[in-house]
Amino acid sequence: MTRNFIIALLSLYSLNSPAKEVESTITYGIGERNTTVDWNIAGNLQGENPNIISELIWRNIKSKQLSLGGIWTEGNYFLQASGEYGKVYSGENQDSDYNLDNRQGEFSRSVNNAGKGYMLDLDLNYGKSHIISPKLRIDTSLGYSYHRQHLKMYDGNQVIGSASLEGLDSLYQSNWKGPQASIGLSYKNKDDVYSLNYTHQDIDLNGHTNWNLRSDLKHPVSMTQTGSGNGKKIVVGYEHAVSDFSSLSLTLSRYNYSASGVHTFHLLSSDPAQKLNAVNWQANDVKLVYRSLF
Repeated sequence: MTRNFIIALLSLYSLNSPAKEVESTITYGIGERNTTVDWNIAGNLQGENPNIISELIWRNIKSKQLSLGGIWTEGNYFLQASGEYGKVYSGENQDSDYNLDNRQGEFSRSVNNAGKGYMLDLDLNYGKSHIISPKLRIDTSLGYSYHRQHLKMYDGNQVIGSASLEGLDSLYQSNWKGPQASIGLSYKNKDDVYSLNYTHQDIDLNGHTNWNLRSDLKHPVSMTQTGSGNGKKIVVGYEHAVSDFSSLSLTLSRYNYSASGVHTFHLLSSDPAQKLNAVNWQANDVKLVYRSLF
């Protein structure tokens, strides 16, 4: 899907407009994000014995977000770069193990605090604005982005089974990266701009854990994950001009990413691999963004 989208977008850039003065804009943003990450693995590489042997879920992971970005515009063309960091302050983790297919025969479950960690997002996009009318504009762009969730597990409570969780301080980190294509629609009404943007990304996934209570595993990397998938991001925005050179925006964003691949345990004596059925990342965030020419 992304390949066809990129071919279509490249055709829009085939004719270059005459060189014009470059306009530079800087953006600062603050916001709040609510994240859910889950993954599950099978008992072997064939996806059997059982089809889901272990599943972990981080839910209601809340983070305070800070963003910084720049936009360089020349005529109808633009280059956009941004970075965002989020500090986790609240959340919960559940870790379940099963000995039968389809999440049956649960023999272990822990519910753990997950109120520490961080989020990281980096974006780079090059695109073109298509002026449909004085009020209506369509933006198309190609780019690359990187997303990380650095998640913790601590203060454990064993609900099913009898494992000791004293001293639990484990982590899971997932990294999503790859090329992306975006299309956006903007409608201007006097000093206000309403926008809708859709991004599709092809994903390479890599992740790792550090299970600090597992003495049979290596540290600081106890398990690794590799895989591929895709992601979608939708952003709805409202922007209001506060002067001739600055504006304030309110944006609502929705992330929906998924991948599958291989999950490898790094034991002290060997490195057995099992099927990574799925890793899923979903998030909603709201941001207030100040934008200014410089």
